[in-house]
Amino acid sequence: MKAFIERIELFPEKRKDGCWIKNIVFNFPVLVDGEEVKELPLENEIMLETVCLLEQT
Repeated sequence: MKAFIERIELFPEKRKDGCWIKNIVFNFPVLVDGEEVKELPLENEIMLETVCLLEQT
């Protein structure tokens, strides 16, 4: 994970909406809504989280 993410910023206190991640800064540009960004602010966003397993066979 350290190769992909530079840092994750958290809110100092628990929020009513349950969101605890404030911002994610990546080590490389990622494509979000057709635009390349290195920083993904999550303060006012509604995001769908997905977990996947990658296997090499």
